Amino acid sequence: MICMNLIEAVGIQYYIKDKLLLDIEHVKIEQNARIGLVGVNGSGKSTLINILHGSLKPDTGHIHRYGSSEVLSQLVDHEQPKSGGEITQENVQEKLLLAPELLFADEPTSNLDTSHIEWVEKRLKNYQGALVIVSHDRAFLDSICTVIWELEDQKIKVYKGNYSTYQQLKLAEKERQMVAYEKYEAKRKQLEKALKLKKLNAEKTNKGKRN
Repeated sequence: MICMNLIEAVGIQYYIKDKLLLDIEHVKIEQNARIGLVGVNGSGKSTLINILHGSLKPDTGHIHRYGSSEVLSQLVDHEQPKSGGEITQENVQEKLLLAPELLFADEPTSNLDTSHIEWVEKRLKNYQGALVIVSHDRAFLDSICTVIWELEDQKIKVYKGNYSTYQQLKLAEKERQMVAYEKYEAKRKQLEKALKLKKLNAEKTNKGKRN
């Protein structure tokens, strides 16, 4: 089965004042994708989905959009008599009725109780379009996502699998980096020792010649 791209972004950079927030070489979102976007607070996750959707313009780069998209944003209205769960349900229903080919969901389970989280999870799992979900809810990402985008140091790194698989791959990656670093340190110390020995031998040779 051939999957068509809904969005392809190339050479995206975005600055906040003089600070580079995003520096993304290339990402694409295919039909029926289930992507979890993760990263530390302030790394630019919400900014990225707004850029991909088109509600925010990058400083550099090109974004090719081949389908419709909507953003399900976090909405907190303390003056609203309805609960956060009820408001979220209404927002999810409203966006899904529009039937976009791609839905960006920014923390859709934030401040919800278990029953409302389960309701949102069920609706999004049954949704026929592509999804990009920003969430700190690991169980939620595990249940829905088949690809994880990690946003770190302005870059996107793609991991195939759900959040648990991403954690395992990330751990293995760190272990490989540690082994490589330890080998590098051992080699560096070996070279330093060899250089010191060579210098010492040269000094002894020169001393012998003077005598």
